[in-house]
Amino acid sequence: MAATQGSVRDARHRRLVAVCAATVLALAGAAGCSQDDTDEQPAQGVVVNLGGEIAVVKRIDAKPEVVGPRPDGTEKLDTYRLTAPRQLSAGDIVGIRDGGVVAISPDEPSKATLLGQATAWFPGVDNGKVWAVTEQSAAACEGQELPTTVRAKYTVAEHETSGRPARRVIPMPCGIEPVAQTSRGIVAHQTTGDVTGSGNAARARTSVVLLDQNGATNTVVAESATMLAADADQIVWRADECATNTCTKIYDAGSGKSRNAPTCEAGDPVGTGTLAPGGRWYATAVRTDNGTRLGVLDLVEDSCRDLGAFTALDNSADLDESLAATWSRANLLMIDQGTGELIEYNAPTGRVERRREALPVTNGAQVWGARNS
Repeated sequence: MAATQGSVRDARHRRLVAVCAATVLALAGAAGCSQDDTDEQPAQGVVVNLGGEIAVVKRIDAKPEVVGPRPDGTEKLDTYRLTAPRQLSAGDIVGIRDGGVVAISPDEPSKATLLGQATAWFPGVDNGKVWAVTEQSAAACEGQELPTTVRAKYTVAEHETSGRPARRVIPMPCGIEPVAQTSRGIVAHQTTGDVTGSGNAARARTSVVLLDQNGATNTVVAESATMLAADADQIVWRADECATNTCTKIYDAGSGKSRNAPTCEAGDPVGTGTLAPGGRWYATAVRTDNGTRLGVLDLVEDSCRDLGAFTALDNSADLDESLAATWSRANLLMIDQGTGELIEYNAPTGRVERRREALPVTNGAQVWGARNS
């Protein structure tokens, strides 16, 4: 049965490609295939960091083509590694490297354009732009009554991925840490107090808030909460110190209301996941009685697709730690950082493809995105 279903999917894909090609020729430059058809296509030219060298995999089972060789003398180092890599809807791959936010074209993944110094970053809602986050000592907040867990004062600067100088720079009030942007404003964690544990160390109690154009709090999304992901109008957040099966919530910036995340038959969403561009699909670990599985929540249809168990998730519930994951259009690309297993999930169709032979990885691995052409 699996082989028959695979043949049907392959035949459907060939027909779709033929229809799109014929339409483009017939319309001579007009828009031939819908965005839905484009989203159903498998990723082409997947860009991976094999732990110190960059390779492109043209198709899921193709031989990796090394386009960024390992520099001499770096056998035990990964000079290409990115922190928080993500592919923008415009196509560029962005992440943190050597204390700066960089933009990388999937056509030339061994080259990086430095956009600015940063300790963190997040995508802008304006296509092709990103926000770089910098911080200075909390001494800049001297004289203000703040929780002791406020460790820094933050500033965000909006950059184009072309490398042009930032045109918008917004200093944040003390106690505000920017973490994402939606169509209704920048999302931030606002430290409202300290929580003392069993030891002497304290952790911050935060609210998830939306900021106005000057960086001041405009809307409180949730108190005693942590943002997990955000894009477009959607904010995925978790209630702190929650002991029920409804800890993960979805806030719709358009309606200004939160609801419970879609339920998964296997168990409850846990940890920090990753949200597809446009905010429809959220990939997350799902904790069950028999271990941790991977689920993709459809925030429009209010459903959950179970993708099964992954050994890489046994040690961490956060994606992009042992199981690196990123969205390229509507394709979720995943690589086991230890074994090199590569998996692709297409959200609109539910199609799952696993590479037959693991990629040769050392020092861990990352998947950055795809060329899609």
